[in-house]
Amino acid sequence: SYNCYHIPTNLSAFTFDEAKIEAFDWKGIDLTAESMGKDQDPKTIQFRVYERIRDEHDLVFNDDDKGEAADLVCIKETSPDTLKLTLVHCKGAHEGRVSKDIRNFYTLCGQAQKSVIVKHLGIPALIQNLIRREDRWREQGKTRILKGDRKLLSTLSEKSRRSKLEFEMILVQPGASTGALTDDISRLLGTTELFVKKTTQGTLRVILSE
Repeated sequence: SYNCYHIPTNLSAFTFDEAKIEAFDWKGIDLTAESMGKDQDPKTIQFRVYERIRDEHDLVFNDDDKGEAADLVCIKETSPDTLKLTLVHCKGAHEGRVSKDIRNFYTLCGQAQKSVIVKHLGIPALIQNLIRREDRWREQGKTRILKGDRKLLSTLSEKSRRSKLEFEMILVQPGASTGALTDDISRLLGTTELFVKKTTQGTLRVILSE
């Protein structure tokens, strides 16, 4: 629906391709523990994801907190004239277990749709905000930068002014498993993927449990 208009939509056309779903091993992780916090707790969902994807990026930033762009913000120089921005959203499992509960995805998909604005505002605005947040943590002897450094943040900001921008969204939910999604969950992920593609020309990755 849009304002006073209702546009009938064939939802079955927007189911998510389950062959694209990635499965992580969450052994040793409390499935309700989302955030690694300032001490970078390794027994959390966010830290496990960081461990698995850090080699894919030049910069990995822990942006988890009020006013975040995403739980993890990642940037990679894919070519001399192209940067890739990846936003990672993590969510704990409902009741701390793997199930077919669609509630595991409502907030996660909502966060994904809300955060597309980050891409439209541009890398310089994003990095300016990341630097402010990093400075506040540094005052406490902590850092949000998991891979890279403050100098790289500034370099990427300047480079982005003359580079093309690729965009990717990653949704992480260990409370669901591959091959065990309900039709409703598949449609919810499918419509989220369509939204990301239509509004950012970006791609959507989904990471669940094995």
